[in-house]
Amino acid sequence: MITVVLPTRNSAARLVHVLPLLVPAAVDGLVKAVVFADAASTDATLAIAEDSGARVVQATGDAGARLAAGCAAARSAWILALGEDLMLPETWRTPVEAHLAGGGGRPAFVAAPGLFGCALAVLASREAVEAAGGFKPGSDPLKAMLGRLKPRAVRLKV
Repeated sequence: MITVVLPTRNSAARLVHVLPLLVPAAVDGLVKAVVFADAASTDATLAIAEDSGARVVQATGDAGARLAAGCAAARSAWILALGEDLMLPETWRTPVEAHLAGGGGRPAFVAAPGLFGCALAVLASREAVEAAGGFKPGSDPLKAMLGRLKPRAVRLKV
């Protein structure tokens, strides 16, 4: 159902925190694939990708450019695109599943805890991402994408 896109560049230290959060969802079929959109990592990032069964797409540029490459490689109907910090709350799954079941196909985002939590991930159909022009290079690609999806975006409470 979901392809998770991770913009990586020497991200091994952060991957050890986010990948274990995805495993139960992969076992249950919610996460169909994980794509590492990687910018020539020289640490253990690519070994982690290989060990986890993730697909690696080589991409250059900033997180926005890497997210664009990763989303282009996604085959699932839905994409969960994380920011370069690769942060995801432990409780991400429940609101994402609830949104997919009753969100009417609208894009949404997973926010950091707190009243003004920043976006940690964008959840949208491949069609919505493409209709919004896809991810683009820039300083905050998640925020920029949400700006283009804003009329339909829903904040998922975690």
